Amino acid sequence: MSHAALASGARCADGQWRQIVTIQDAIAGGCDLFDIDQLRLEYSDDEFANLLMCEFVDDSQSAFPMMSIQRCMVDSWDIWRDWKPFAQRPFGDQPVWLGYDPAGEGEGSDGAGLIVLAPAKNRNDRHRILEQHRLKGHDYEAQAEYIREVSRRYNVQYIGIDINGMGDAVAQLVAKWFPRVTRHRYTPDSKSALVRQAQHIIDRGRLEFDARDTIIAQSFTSIRRELTASGRQFTYAAGRNGQTGHADLAWATMHALSNEPIDVLAEGERGGSIMEIYG
Repeated sequence: MSHAALASGARCADGQWRQIVTIQDAIAGGCDLFDIDQLRLEYSDDEFANLLMCEFVDDSQSAFPMMSIQRCMVDSWDIWRDWKPFAQRPFGDQPVWLGYDPAGEGEGSDGAGLIVLAPAKNRNDRHRILEQHRLKGHDYEAQAEYIREVSRRYNVQYIGIDINGMGDAVAQLVAKWFPRVTRHRYTPDSKSALVRQAQHIIDRGRLEFDARDTIIAQSFTSIRRELTASGRQFTYAAGRNGQTGHADLAWATMHALSNEPIDVLAEGERGGSIMEIYG
């Protein structure tokens, strides 16, 4: 049903009471806790419509259609029995992988994304996004320190960082306390490899994240295949007037997922194939 039909709430044909409240409804009701003009700058048109205006977004061109991403969304509080989010060590001594995607260059660019991934134990297991963080600003020292603070609560076995832009400075600082940091240098081929691996994992139902983290879903669905500026190659991007939108959490997730060898073998085993990282 439309916003007009549900703006004041209504009992639908299936007996369920529903109401649609948009950000503009909230403003009309007297809410002044946000700046709508600033939000329009921070979100792409599709993101604004979907997240703040309660509209469905056409994801037919997305590299990760919403239908496939929805299968990743679970009630983590109910099914992740080994996850204690309020404990000093939320995941005990079990290994985790971190993925970081830096903020873009220039004024008004997108923020950075950081995720904590519980890696799958074998090809029949699922990767789980335990935490997601979006970092604002362009202080690379502060962002590197934030990654370190998150790492102190986990048994971190892998960190993958995109070193384009300020990511290079962040990686240099992270390497001082985690020398094994993996640096991803984006090219059309390397981005395509990241996307293909993530698609393979998601299509096989091997990624989970909490259903309340809708920004992760939006991040994945915003990624689209497009031609490079030269028109000679395809690449993947999340367009927002030439910027990268909120796809940072998706790219951060893909940086972490890339640590899984392409040919994960039988139960408890890992293959020897290596995905080339440009760096």
